[in-house]
Amino acid sequence: MSSTPAPHPAPASAPAAPAPRPARRRRPLRTALIVLLVILALVVGLGVLAVQTVGPRFGIYLFPPSVKSYSATALDVLDQGYYATGPEWEQARADVVAAADGADDYADIHDELAAAAEIAGGKHSRFMTPEESRESADSATADFAAPTVTTANGITTITIPELGGVSEELQQQYAQTAADGIAQAAPQTCGWIVDLRGNRGGTMYPMLSGLAPLLPDGEAFTMQTREGEPMALTIQADGAGMGSTLVSVGEQPKITGQPIAVLQDDMTASSGEAVATSFRGLDQVESFGTPSAGYTSANIVVPLYDGATIVLTTSMYVDRDGVNLQEQPIQPDHPTDADAAADGAAGWISEQGCTG
Repeated sequence: MSSTPAPHPAPASAPAAPAPRPARRRRPLRTALIVLLVILALVVGLGVLAVQTVGPRFGIYLFPPSVKSYSATALDVLDQGYYATGPEWEQARADVVAAADGADDYADIHDELAAAAEIAGGKHSRFMTPEESRESADSATADFAAPTVTTANGITTITIPELGGVSEELQQQYAQTAADGIAQAAPQTCGWIVDLRGNRGGTMYPMLSGLAPLLPDGEAFTMQTREGEPMALTIQADGAGMGSTLVSVGEQPKITGQPIAVLQDDMTASSGEAVATSFRGLDQVESFGTPSAGYTSANIVVPLYDGATIVLTTSMYVDRDGVNLQEQPIQPDHPTDADAAADGAAGWISEQGCTG
């Protein structure tokens, strides 16, 4: 019998190479990237929340507010009013909240906001609808008039007209015209008249910056809140502002040792009265004319989402002698008819030794 030979065993194969493992360094990098993205998302989310919450106070909105949110923003502003305290204010506030509850449009609560503004801020405050706000802005630009500076017989008269909410360019032009006019007139001048008659107010800083050469550096007057906190308006070498110059006219030489007469009438109001207040208590300064309008208080102007505007009194003028004017008319040192004020001022300046 033949036998079948036994098969030879297969040669042993080489062991398989282990599969490469993924680099472990990528996992910490991926984790760090995820953490960074989470942090970024949180920062963006908090930023959006902050803008949505605080932004409306500065006229910044990410999304159209509901009527309730619109009313809440307006009430946050009105709460700062000088008279926003007590039962009358609480009732006015409640009326706005109640009106917003059933309102479909911002305009539905404008009447309640107007009433609340008058109570929170008093006679110098108002709520302007979007239409009124646009008309006010347009008329301020259309009616813009720069100061005039004229000299006769050694007496220079600076007429300071009212100035509404105009562009920064026009504010600069206004202030620079007055300051440059004073500098040019100084060599021929021994006495000055600052004419505020008919100045119903507006933006005070260009007015005061333009007149800075006639005012000593330092605190001109303060604006005092209902809590009694004073905010100083100061004169610098280059203009006026709250701590720093807001409308600079460049460093100007100061006029000292010469008489200054301030003219006022019953149309001198608000920022016009701020200018009059800045001259109160100074040596060689006297005022002539009739009592001023009695709006000796400072306002903030806050736009709302729909273009409406809140103009709100938040503080009272306090002169350099510490007298709180409390929205009362400024009494002239020399009462005269408004039309006769300039002649009276010129006569007084002549009595001080200015003979042209």
